[in-house]
Amino acid sequence: MARWAAPVPFRSLVMVTPKGIGKFASGSSIMKPSSKRNSPPMTGSLCQTTIHATVPRPLTMPIYNHVIHNGQIIPKEKACFPVYTPALVGALGVYETILVKGGRYVALHEHLERLFHSAAGAQLRLQVDMEKLVTWAYQVVEANAPDGLVRVLAMDLGNGHADVFLYEMGYIAPTPEEYAQGVPVILYHGERAMPLIKSFNTLVPGLARKAAKAAGVHDALLVDRHGHVTEGSNCNVFIVQDGVLAAPPLGAVLEGTVMRRVMALAQELSIPFQRRPLPASDIPRWGEVFLTSTRRGVLPVRRVGDVEIGPPGPITRQLMEAYRAWEAEELAKPPPS
Repeated sequence: MARWAAPVPFRSLVMVTPKGIGKFASGSSIMKPSSKRNSPPMTGSLCQTTIHATVPRPLTMPIYNHVIHNGQIIPKEKACFPVYTPALVGALGVYETILVKGGRYVALHEHLERLFHSAAGAQLRLQVDMEKLVTWAYQVVEANAPDGLVRVLAMDLGNGHADVFLYEMGYIAPTPEEYAQGVPVILYHGERAMPLIKSFNTLVPGLARKAAKAAGVHDALLVDRHGHVTEGSNCNVFIVQDGVLAAPPLGAVLEGTVMRRVMALAQELSIPFQRRPLPASDIPRWGEVFLTSTRRGVLPVRRVGDVEIGPPGPITRQLMEAYRAWEAEELAKPPPS
């Protein structure tokens, strides 16, 4: 049985597992993941690596039992490929991570459209269309659990076209306290390569997450060579300065599906908004900060480095409520027949 080891006490965290939502109780040391189906030990590929995660904020989450490879459902232990494959050695692959609750997806088509865009930018030849990918997305949930994050991978295995894998995993959702009070973040100097493509080249974001983990904070905001804040390690960032909502310039960052939805909601709510550089030197002047991502939705930031931002401000709260209402409507939609 894989272990979730906690060598030091930690705060309560909400974790979504195959059996639903569980909680790490404050001060606990071990959590044993459960499964919808009787499964072999939780190991990862390539091919047998036991998951040891330290809370808070594990860098690796448990993978559910079944994977889809080019339309075929296989045990996760068989989802292996050679260590010399271009997808691994050259980071020649693209991916999407999609939230599913109660068997319903949030923004499924938007994610898959971005996958096709990323694949084209990475010169990956997909042999699957949107309709088939949607079918596979629901099949992987049916084979595993109704709640989780589904990851869709398109990768170059050296056979002349892109192989497609889908798998489902658990995730840690922000706590009610974090939504109410905001989370602390740090700054990390680094830039994503080709940021408009959601590719396997995640070295800089991975190092940023490790830095955040070492600092005991929620995440790290990337700062580019010009001294501008661009994004989080796996999320977008918005700020409010002088009453105006702002996000990094068009083309500077990968626009997440939640980011796009928040921009649309801001327009509907007549919230002043602009795309512009976000100099890190302006952080003391930021009145509000929040992160957006599939897993987080809209999550307030209360501190950036040593600068105290404070609890969620009025624009952040307004957009949090509007996004939650939109997500509830999205989850109420029936799945495709």
